[in-house]
Amino acid sequence: MKKIILSGLNGLYTSIFLLQFGFSLIGIFIPLYIFKVTQGLAWVLAFYLVFNLTGLILTLPIARLVAKFGSDWIAFVGTIPRVVFFIFLVLANKDPMFFLWAAALWGLAVPLYWLPFHLSVVGSDHKLTFGRDAARISLTGKLATIAGPIIGGLIIQTAGFTPLYLLGLFLIIASALPLFFDKYEFKFPEISLKDLRQNLPFKRMPRLFLGYFGTGLTNQIYDIIWPLYVFLLIGSYQFLGAITSISLLASFVLLILAGRLTDRLGNKILRWSVPLNFINYLIRPFFGGPLFLFSVNLIYELVGIFIWIPLDGLSYYAAVQTKRLEFFLARELALRSGSLLAVLLLIPLINLSGLDWVWAFALGAFGFLLLGQLGFAKEEGLKSAGTVLIREDGAILMQHRDNKTNIVFPGYWCLPGGKVEMGEEPETAAHRELKEETDYRADSLNLLEEETYSLPGGQKITRYIFWTTYDGQQKIECFEGQKMEFLKLDEMKIRNIYPGHEKFCQKALEKFKS
Repeated sequence: MKKIILSGLNGLYTSIFLLQFGFSLIGIFIPLYIFKVTQGLAWVLAFYLVFNLTGLILTLPIARLVAKFGSDWIAFVGTIPRVVFFIFLVLANKDPMFFLWAAALWGLAVPLYWLPFHLSVVGSDHKLTFGRDAARISLTGKLATIAGPIIGGLIIQTAGFTPLYLLGLFLIIASALPLFFDKYEFKFPEISLKDLRQNLPFKRMPRLFLGYFGTGLTNQIYDIIWPLYVFLLIGSYQFLGAITSISLLASFVLLILAGRLTDRLGNKILRWSVPLNFINYLIRPFFGGPLFLFSVNLIYELVGIFIWIPLDGLSYYAAVQTKRLEFFLARELALRSGSLLAVLLLIPLINLSGLDWVWAFALGAFGFLLLGQLGFAKEEGLKSAGTVLIREDGAILMQHRDNKTNIVFPGYWCLPGGKVEMGEEPETAAHRELKEETDYRADSLNLLEEETYSLPGGQKITRYIFWTTYDGQQKIECFEGQKMEFLKLDEMKIRNIYPGHEKFCQKALEKFKS
């Protein structure tokens, strides 16, 4: 029986819709539920402390499982701890210790889903329009979450928390199934834990991961402090759900614009959007009343579109310039570390009269400072490096590309080469790619040409082409593509050649003969 394949990123969109709808029913109410059952802020912070510690400890081994068993199966397995998480939340109404077990399961479930999800995004889109991808993913998520808080609030008011958790449980289980029907699965069983640790790109992209750290800090403050603050002032689940849903609905219309601006302007958008939400956080504890709470949350969501879409787009662009699994592993570790620090810093802010709201929101604003520096970071576009390896008779080594739909120009012939990783020199990348794909080690490489071209999706690539002569002794292997073969120029004319590569071959032969 032929497997049903969902075109493009539709499998991912379906998955994120079900997951976000299921979780939006309860997500914003979790700290309120814990507070209601335990009558204490300490239990709320203990819950999030266990959640972040579990995620921080288990993310690395989970990345190894993704590599060994494949992204689809690991994402599906991630539904199991989410299901038990919901069950434990129900049981915690009788015994608060179940809150801590639920937190640990949630901390386990997050990397089990999000590592495979992000790998699928960068693996499925060979056009590299990641700003628009991030916008469409957010668009799908917001469609699911707009009604969630209102429906969740109504269910809590009329029937309590248990029916809400059962509905969320069903949607969470269903969310992992569409990932089996997309075109991409990440699976590299040979990757070891040692390899993962050694290849984490923290040192090559320190500013980016500092931004993720700030994001984790800011988002954790929003998840914990904002629902508690609104509820303790107004005392209504429905009001909290309503202002959340209305704000999400208002921001919905800006998503496509944010995606297009991200592809055009990149991280420069953060220069104005982050300061606005920095101020938004600082003023929250100084005013009250339903109108103010609604307005400040609405502005936060509207401006936030121009923060989170560029940040996600930047993540996907960065991922394709380095080892993808290691990148998303490092991203998850940075986010979780920031969230953990937020919880640890909130603990001393609890006093006999409750929580110091001014300092709590100031802590969230500090996270925006760490994130905002990305708006001034130097952006490097995508780079590639290739080598024209010339045999003594003038034939040139070409790779017959795999005939896969998730790569550009499948089935074409091209020069051996690949992406230049962040922090890597183009010549070093050319040496590395030649060795990785053919097992040939060149003594030296000569720069032939540097040029910028566009992929079918419009993404600009700067490529560096080098040339050298084949020593006639080392054996040429084929570790990537369908096969490696030395071709002469007249043989290339009857084959599909990767755009521009025949021109490079002609130019290199002129150098070789001169």
